[in-house]
Amino acid sequence: MLPKQRKPIPHAFVLDAISTLSPYTRPMFGCLAIYVKDKIVLILRDKPKGTADNGVWLATIQEHHQSLRREFPNMRSIQVLGKRVTGWQVLPVDAPDFESAALRACELVLAGDPRIGKIPGARTSKSGSKAAGRSSKQIKTSKKHGSTINFDPVRKIGLALPGVKESTAYGSPALKVRGKLLACVPAHRSAEPRSLMVRVNFDDRVELLAAAPDVYYVTDHYLGYSAVLVRLSRITPDVLRDLLGMAHKFVTADAARRSPSRNKRKPV
Repeated sequence: MLPKQRKPIPHAFVLDAISTLSPYTRPMFGCLAIYVKDKIVLILRDKPKGTADNGVWLATIQEHHQSLRREFPNMRSIQVLGKRVTGWQVLPVDAPDFESAALRACELVLAGDPRIGKIPGARTSKSGSKAAGRSSKQIKTSKKHGSTINFDPVRKIGLALPGVKESTAYGSPALKVRGKLLACVPAHRSAEPRSLMVRVNFDDRVELLAAAPDVYYVTDHYLGYSAVLVRLSRITPDVLRDLLGMAHKFVTADAARRSPSRNKRKPV
């Protein structure tokens, strides 16, 4: 049997340009994430589907977009992450200045520009709430593998959160809050056995995947969903409690944003 052929590195010139920093890589979303020391700085993407997002992804946040756009006029939000404006931004491969823009991004990484690069999980929670759900910064991962967690402790932890009820989703056990899906056993065949799908926002998902790719993952089917897949064999009850708390905060906040204002007068 012939050895499995390794996929070519997309946009390999980027790695060459920052080689003096001794970067290392990890697969993510079917792409290649680039780390320098403890920071994720870039993601390289070249996929046959969703080609609008092919190029070099910049690990940044929304407050830096205006200044970065002066450097990169063709920089844009990442469509596959499902939001109109995403914290992460892409230097699209279909832009006429793609290569020069990517090399300029490498120069900023080499210079230690604080606008590019994130320590996985180091995102500050705006609410500071513990009971309502922690930020991805506060969700720890366990190095103890071989957990025997199944949906029973998921159910127990979830039902202790305000407004959560047991339900089903596509015939699989699920938890919902005010009718909105919080977590469930994934029904799609692309998910690994003994996994859990948990609702999180797209930025938190990126950070969870970067922090613990052995615990959290996503398949192509779930890319467009604000959710992450969790290997239950690699998570402890304490971490699961934090994760479900974060999911509860996300789902209830999202529902509040979508609901009509309670202060609106009824038509007469």
